[in-house]
Amino acid sequence: MVYFRCRYQYLSKLLTFCVFLGFTAVFGCSESENRNELAPSTTETPHVLSREMVVELLAEVEKNVFAAELEVAPQAAAAPMAPMQRLPTIAETMAALRLEFPGNVLDEDFTRIGEIIESETYVDFLKRTYPQENQFQTFDAFWELASVDVEGYMEFLNTHFKPPYAAPTADDVSALHYMTLVARHVNVRLYHGEDKKWDMFFEMMSNDPVKSWLEQRFFIGDDADLILMIEVFVRHAIWVKDLQEEDQESIQAFFLEHGTQKGFLRFALEEPVRLGYILKDFTDTQIFKRWMDGEFSKNAGQQKKQPPGNARPLGFLQ
Repeated sequence: MVYFRCRYQYLSKLLTFCVFLGFTAVFGCSESENRNELAPSTTETPHVLSREMVVELLAEVEKNVFAAELEVAPQAAAAPMAPMQRLPTIAETMAALRLEFPGNVLDEDFTRIGEIIESETYVDFLKRTYPQENQFQTFDAFWELASVDVEGYMEFLNTHFKPPYAAPTADDVSALHYMTLVARHVNVRLYHGEDKKWDMFFEMMSNDPVKSWLEQRFFIGDDADLILMIEVFVRHAIWVKDLQEEDQESIQAFFLEHGTQKGFLRFALEEPVRLGYILKDFTDTQIFKRWMDGEFSKNAGQQKKQPPGNARPLGFLQ
């Protein structure tokens, strides 16, 4: 902007002056002729610009315009330009985190990864990568926002609540999200040998947001739509296990491609929501590795007794 403004101001003034000069010369010649006819003769002849002189002057101006532009152009080229901001790549962020946190990323009790996810370097990376979740200053605050998979929850709810049932709302999403958190945690604690599912499920169903959701969705007046409730719970239990299967396959792929330490760090950068579920539910690194290797996967032949006969499990209560 400095270059063009300077150049055009310079040329504008120069051309204005030339036009004025030419106009003055022509007009002056005409006026001088008239004055010569009326004015008394004198012994001195005034000096005036002839038409030839004006033409020669304008030619000189035109010839030197290019030279004037060259004199102005280097000033614009020398003006400093604001550097373009480039976001760090995942590889660059990984390198920065490795320098900041040397040693094993995956240690015996997830201590190092816990330090990494609370670091300014990691949180800044999340802010740049997930600008829509801009209301967080810590990893936990980010995860509270990003872990609510509204689209996925609505897809699940819409398969069950069709007319004449009311369409799913934000309240349904909140209840289903809480149920999903509990179901995920219960499954992982079973891998650790802790069987507390009855207590956790009873507490979940006895308190909001699940309690009020059950009452609004499945208990209408004196009637209870138990068949629909059973179907929703069964499908939800299967759905949650499928989600955890996807988690296991995802992190296993990172480990196979990048190795344990590098793979776990890259997983933390590319899959922060899945990482949050892992750190929320797993406490034993060895159990986590066994799960990652597929030991507890239903596709790996997990030893689990099926209900006798044609009995069907009651969703969470299976």
